[in-house]
Amino acid sequence: MAQTWNATERADIARTLTAAGPGAPTLCVGWESQHLAAHLVLRDRTPWYMPPSRLESVAATSTDPAGYADLVAKVAEGPGRLSAGYWFAEQMNLLELFVHSEDLRRAGPDGARSTDVDPEHGRAMWKQFRLFSRLLLRPAPVGVVLVVPDGPRVVARKPRSGTGSVVVTGELADVILYAFGRGASTRVTFQGEPADVRALVARFPGPPEETTAA
Repeated sequence: MAQTWNATERADIARTLTAAGPGAPTLCVGWESQHLAAHLVLRDRTPWYMPPSRLESVAATSTDPAGYADLVAKVAEGPGRLSAGYWFAEQMNLLELFVHSEDLRRAGPDGARSTDVDPEHGRAMWKQFRLFSRLLLRPAPVGVVLVVPDGPRVVARKPRSGTGSVVVTGELADVILYAFGRGASTRVTFQGEPADVRALVARFPGPPEETTAA
């Protein structure tokens, strides 16, 4: 039976949510930990009905320790058999859960991040991410090549007419987070013509200490 890495990620985010507690910051603008947990529960159970007002309502019931613990237990439980998330969990949840775990960790006081990803786990994430990256970076104004040092690379966006490509390099977690719009909390670097780099980071910002090269 194939390894289901989304189950590993679900256990990880449940632990991370528990450790953070209610009211903890996240990288998602306007969301605290209970909002993130509410988002995951609604996505698991009623993905067809997730208006902001409902998310706020669920999150509001989880600001105290008991309500929060109940919500996290639902995150750990995952989707029911009637949900698409149950039957397509690996395709729907692997990257989603990983990114949201990082949203919690990297927004914390010590800025922790994933550093020890099982090689098989990493390959599973990259297999999905290389496809997602083309959708995520489609709005980029220049070409984008994503590179993991001594690892895989993908042309996420071909250059538009009159532009070149920018090579974005970082560890697997950082490259994934960059493409998902969390670049300010990564350690990626940029390599390309200065004008192309400026155009890219204007649309997809990177870390404050971003490195550029012609």
